[in-house]
Amino acid sequence: MSHEVVDLSPGQLHKLADLIHRQEVEKLQELHFKSYADQQKYLHCAKDARDKVYHILESTQEMITQTEAEQDATKQDIAKDVYEYCTKGIETSLEFIRSYNTHLNYLDKLKSHSDDLIKQLKWLNPATQEKKAQRLALEAGVYKKAALEFAKKFQHFIPNQFSRWLKENKIKFEDLVQKNMAKLDFQGPFKNLDDIQKLQVYENIIEEAGQGKSVVTYSVEALGTVGVAFFVFTAAAMVWDIYTAEDKMQAAVRDSVNALTEVVSLEVGEVVDAAIEAGFAALDIEIASAAVTVIGPVAGFGIGALIGMATSALLDLIFSSGTSKVKITDGLTACRVAPMPDGLQLARLVKHNYPDH
Repeated sequence: MSHEVVDLSPGQLHKLADLIHRQEVEKLQELHFKSYADQQKYLHCAKDARDKVYHILESTQEMITQTEAEQDATKQDIAKDVYEYCTKGIETSLEFIRSYNTHLNYLDKLKSHSDDLIKQLKWLNPATQEKKAQRLALEAGVYKKAALEFAKKFQHFIPNQFSRWLKENKIKFEDLVQKNMAKLDFQGPFKNLDDIQKLQVYENIIEEAGQGKSVVTYSVEALGTVGVAFFVFTAAAMVWDIYTAEDKMQAAVRDSVNALTEVVSLEVGEVVDAAIEAGFAALDIEIASAAVTVIGPVAGFGIGALIGMATSALLDLIFSSGTSKVKITDGLTACRVAPMPDGLQLARLVKHNYPDH
């Protein structure tokens, strides 16, 4: 089966988000929750992810309509790039990111950036703000180009010899980061680098893994703070996928889901035992009392696991600090694993069944 991205119209993306949400709700309703409030928290997050897609699609289409009404060629060109950047980002999220929390976090960052770009464009007057118009045009163009590149890398990503080599040589995530910092002659702790430098480090690792050299030139002048933070998360998430692709814990999650076909519910003690048995301690993540947080990022984008609510925060901590030696202890008591919707397969169905939607 082809792993290529399925290009969809705004209406088709809207339909795809709705189908994914419906399947997520079905899985959440199959799970046993200790309380109604606990279940509603998960259901709310699933709806929130869908609604973020709706919001981005509607706001970018309104932006296009508004710039057309203003009949300003400069603003129309910027709006077109912003629109293509946002829709490609949505496609990447819906078709390739199957981790429940990572999917939500990705869309949240994309929405924040989309809102920021639209606001800047709305109040832009190219006739009196020539330099600002040039900067925003450059920024939008870079984002569009980067979104297309990341989509291409996601669709071609498969676990490879590089991932296996990392595991066989017991190279930790932070060692991988430090090695590539040294290649770029960056000094000090990774967490103290600016976002452009962090992005360069992660891009370097992606290239080393054989996923292709970046064709986008990132600079402070071409990227706003909100947008570069989104790309740091995107690039780092791919690096994390590369790093964990050969991890035994991923196989343990996948096998448990496949064996039971429906739903698995693991309490903290069971997760700790499973993690130790799988050799998860080699990743150097501190399990602490919130062991449930570790299973989501290890499962990666492709496994399709529904996990504890704090995993997104854990990913942010790992990606911003460049180390897996982080811990979150806030209020998690169980890990729930379920096969999540295959967005790429659903996208093919939408493309076939809703051609004019």
